[in-house]
Amino acid sequence: MRTETVRKYATVSCNDPRQPSIRLNIHGILRQVIKSTPNALILRGPVGEPLSGMFEVSRGTELGITVTEVTVNKNQADLDQIVEVVEGEKYQIHLTAPAALIAGMTRDIVNVEVVCSDGELRTTTVPLTLDHQSPITIVPRGNIVFQRKETERLSVPGAAVVKKDIQVFATSPGTRFNIKSISIDDVPEGVFGVTQRVIRESERFVISVEVLQSRPERSIRGTLRIQTDLEGMPELTARLYAQFAPPPTRGGGASLPPLPRRKVTPTAKPAPPGQKPAPTAKPSPSAKPWPGLKTGQPQAGVKKPVPQKPVPQKPVPQKPVPQKPVPQKP
Repeated sequence: MRTETVRKYATVSCNDPRQPSIRLNIHGILRQVIKSTPNALILRGPVGEPLSGMFEVSRGTELGITVTEVTVNKNQADLDQIVEVVEGEKYQIHLTAPAALIAGMTRDIVNVEVVCSDGELRTTTVPLTLDHQSPITIVPRGNIVFQRKETERLSVPGAAVVKKDIQVFATSPGTRFNIKSISIDDVPEGVFGVTQRVIRESERFVISVEVLQSRPERSIRGTLRIQTDLEGMPELTARLYAQFAPPPTRGGGASLPPLPRRKVTPTAKPAPPGQKPAPTAKPSPSAKPWPGLKTGQPQAGVKKPVPQKPVPQKPVPQKPVPQKPVPQKP
């Protein structure tokens, strides 16, 4: 349990009409029974050499403590010794870690088991970090990336140069080295430029990588190689990435996608002064098929019309109608 400040509040209700409720603020400090100094342990050293370190465990209350067991979850470190500084109050826990062949950082948990004077068995945990460092450190670590928005400045006259700085320095104070040569492999010639300056002789250097020209490719990848005179680390490498804008098309730029067509409804002409505008004709609703009827597919419960043959009809003879002569006036 760690030391922490606790703030709570309580509401007291009563039958007093002038003040029916009262809020009480409660402040307190929870003391941990077992304290560790520091709260997290870091074992750091050059790669190829064993690591060692220690932390202290002490009591945080009036209860006396006795350290009985120390374990590491992933067994990445070993317990060297437990030293009793003050009986029942303070102990020192010494740990060691074996040497690593590759530089890197790993994490683990140290469990400390303690018997208190009240007879209770309590356990506390301490985070552990193992940092196996190479003799020479490069900052920033990882890839060196030139983004598209940075390389676009190459087409603007008078714009700032596109470059990034890399710091190369000795990890431990006693390490001394010099840079023999710098090269960039697997890239077209003339894309990158490299310069070097000395910050502290044989200890710290700054290498500047600059993009000199734009390219039609969308991206270019390469490897930065730094040769040193240090026997334990003769070469340093870093990956280079540069992104470029795509070249414009023959028409002067990238073609834009066609815009969707919008349906335009006809508008009525303005009426002459003194007259009302003519009403606009509403579009007639399109004929809808019967519910559940799909064209070209038979439907259940709907009979198809049966074609009928035409019946031949006999011509009916017509009798001539006699016409009376019309008398004419003289």
